[in-house]
Amino acid sequence: MKPERSAPRWSAIAFLILVSLIAATFLYSPGTEDIRTWYYWMDEISYYGLVDGFAQGGGRFPHDYPPLAYVFLAGVVPVATALGVSKFVVLKCFLLVFLFATSACFYWFTRNLILTAALEFSLALSSVMLGYLDIWFAPFLIAGLFCLQRGHLKCGIVLFTISCFIKWQPLMIAPFICIYVWSAVQNVPSWRHKLRMQVMPFAVAALVVAVPLVAIFGTAVIQSLQRAMSHHYLSGLALNFAWLHTWGLHLLQSQKYGSLVDGQIDLILTGNTLVTLPERVLFYASYALVLTAFLRRPKTFERLIGYAILGYLCYFIFNAGVHENHLFLAVCLAWIMVFLNSAYRLQAINLSLMGNINPVLFYGFFGTGLRFSRVIAGIDVTILFSVLNLCLFAGLLLHTFKADHIGLKFWQLNKPSPQDAANEIPTVV
Repeated sequence: MKPERSAPRWSAIAFLILVSLIAATFLYSPGTEDIRTWYYWMDEISYYGLVDGFAQGGGRFPHDYPPLAYVFLAGVVPVATALGVSKFVVLKCFLLVFLFATSACFYWFTRNLILTAALEFSLALSSVMLGYLDIWFAPFLIAGLFCLQRGHLKCGIVLFTISCFIKWQPLMIAPFICIYVWSAVQNVPSWRHKLRMQVMPFAVAALVVAVPLVAIFGTAVIQSLQRAMSHHYLSGLALNFAWLHTWGLHLLQSQKYGSLVDGQIDLILTGNTLVTLPERVLFYASYALVLTAFLRRPKTFERLIGYAILGYLCYFIFNAGVHENHLFLAVCLAWIMVFLNSAYRLQAINLSLMGNINPVLFYGFFGTGLRFSRVIAGIDVTILFSVLNLCLFAGLLLHTFKADHIGLKFWQLNKPSPQDAANEIPTVV
């Protein structure tokens, strides 16, 4: 996709500068309550050291983040000490720098100032204003995906693996990426040589990233992943199916789960697998459906991004234990999709709004919480947003399947269209 010709280049530059200034203006916004968690982890690192601090598991604030997030946090304290400023300022500066790095990375591959500004604006709230750490994996994820598009499979998988060791959420799209990379090796005369070339990107990523990190941090890496996969929240403030389920339990089983608080839905913690069974079934079924559909279609890069978005939305919409900031990755993918196909511009705007309004409804724009009640006419508006999110997901799923000519017998592979052949992934020979 080329830059918009209707907008002069200086206007696009001004737009990007304006977005950057807005992000920098809110450097001192207090952020969400998660900031306290980052402080506690940094204190553990200062007291025990990086490796032993990670092995502590977070103490009063159990960590479910991969080790590279701890590596970045470990850099905050010495920088703050050297500059004579607070850890808060350095942490927020780190987030701001990574926001700019994400924009620079996106522009490097797209050369589109308008889309770069749109991406940066969509990520500014979650990163600089509210203080979530997702922005740390964004440049690695974006660079890795564009490297895959250009046929640099080893570099792409290494960068993607780095993003997974900063936060676990990118693992949700790993099956789509594995299928794409596996299909990229074609026209190789020997099946042994082909197999070696297919395995090589993953072997390099394991040797360069995964194995050294596991060797350094030990079994604590696995324990961190287990904690990330076993949250006892029915919904961790994510506006999804589980949030509607939470509402229903407050109404129908208030003696067990508590009533609505001034009409507002509150978190429910439960270790009962039967309670979360509907979420698990819907998540696994929908994710398997999307993954199978992708597996049976020609593997273009545009299709990779589109189906990765759908697969990730299956996780956000239906899984239990999802948090309010977990749409961050989908927003990154959405603007890559717009670069590939401008017809998806409205879908990207919708996903960006979904990803930003979710934390705002609970923490406001600065992390200090809303200054007014969420209840309007006796209804918590988060219910309406949850229903809308489900509808938007269903609409995107149906639109993608219709555009891809996927019917009820989607497992039967159709012959690729001429357009598919033209957009086929760069093959490695």
